[in-house]
Amino acid sequence: MENQINDIEILIVKFLSGETSPDESEELIHWIDESSANKKLFEANKRIWEKSPVYFSSSEILSDQGKIKDQIIQQLSESAKELNLSVWIYRVAAILALPVMLGIGWYLGSGRNSAETAMCEVTAPKGHISKCVLADGTQVWLNAGTTITYDPTLKGNYREVKLDGEAYFRVSKNKLKPFVVTTKQAQIKVLGTVFNLKAYSGEDKVETTLEEGSVELSLNGSNANPIKIKPGEQVVFNISEKTITQGKVDIYLQTAWKDGKYVFKDADLKTIIKELEKLYDVRIHLKDDSLMHLRFRGMFEYDQNIFSALETLEQTTNMKYRMDGRDIWLQ
Repeated sequence: MENQINDIEILIVKFLSGETSPDESEELIHWIDESSANKKLFEANKRIWEKSPVYFSSSEILSDQGKIKDQIIQQLSESAKELNLSVWIYRVAAILALPVMLGIGWYLGSGRNSAETAMCEVTAPKGHISKCVLADGTQVWLNAGTTITYDPTLKGNYREVKLDGEAYFRVSKNKLKPFVVTTKQAQIKVLGTVFNLKAYSGEDKVETTLEEGSVELSLNGSNANPIKIKPGEQVVFNISEKTITQGKVDIYLQTAWKDGKYVFKDADLKTIIKELEKLYDVRIHLKDDSLMHLRFRGMFEYDQNIFSALETLEQTTNMKYRMDGRDIWLQ
């Protein structure tokens, strides 16, 4: 059911933005012809798409996305029932994938009424995971505290996305237009592939992990040849030390977050705390800094609350916790 909902969402957005292939257009038309309710749902979306303004507030986007998703779920679950609710859709192709939160998208730039200058920004606030679908069909999962910025038309010789944070990309193939992800420290160039890129502002590392295909990593301001990464490999650039390490990693450990899981194996407490702060939007303090070097293995699920995570740590160590609002003390 969830996959069918996501497929319909993607097809509607791609069709209205003129990005569907002939096969995808035929698939959507077939779905529309299946029932009068499907046709009514699509036509309502089309009217609002055509009349909608360029700019939407974040509250409008969240509200509209929830309404359209609820109606698609209702349509798929009760195909014989007539839909009388208003139908909404937004121009930014940000589609909910996990039951956590939609990325907040909006158009930026002084020329908001100009398609040539408008940029799209999608954000997953702390404590949430988001997913968006670009106009070319590329799917992007955003980890907590992540922002991507891009030209929604993806025009030019490259399909460029700017990243601050961590994102998992499933890139649509297009040999004529490489896909480029730019961060403050590095640039990733691909044609069509699946990879994870972690590059939060304020953190000392840029981590690129390749699941499928091939990518090239170039360091900003460097004349060195791009680093080619093979499937199953990870390249880590240490910003302060100016060092690069490359080697095989467990892909699942690096990408499980997009499925709502934080899996760690022999991770130190400092690393776990950093992830928990992003995941639950809290501040964690240690009474004794020597605890930073304690190592753990296990898993936290994103739909669990912070108390479950703290109790897991408490059960596997002698640590106790105290919580005051969003501040947590471990000792």
